[in-house]
Amino acid sequence: MWKSVFLATGVFACLVGAELLVIDSAAVKPINGGGQAREITAPDWAPWALISAGAITLLHFGTGGGAGVGKAGGLPKPNVGKYQLD
Repeated sequence: MWKSVFLATGVFACLVGAELLVIDSAAVKPINGGGQAREITAPDWAPWALISAGAITLLHFGTGGGAGVGKAGGLPKPNVGKYQLD
């Protein structure tokens, strides 16, 4: 389950970073429709930071890192009598 969370986080970060490269600012209106819209402007470093963090997360996902890595290549454990070796 955690791998899918990191995959979604990496894709989201890359997409938001790419979107920030295209737009300069965004106007956010309140949900209820009343009040003024706020204008949000991202710093110059934000798109590149999001794209690089998302890419690193996706590379980690793609390499198969996570639980179980390094445990005898994923081979089953041998049985000795009725006991299984750890």
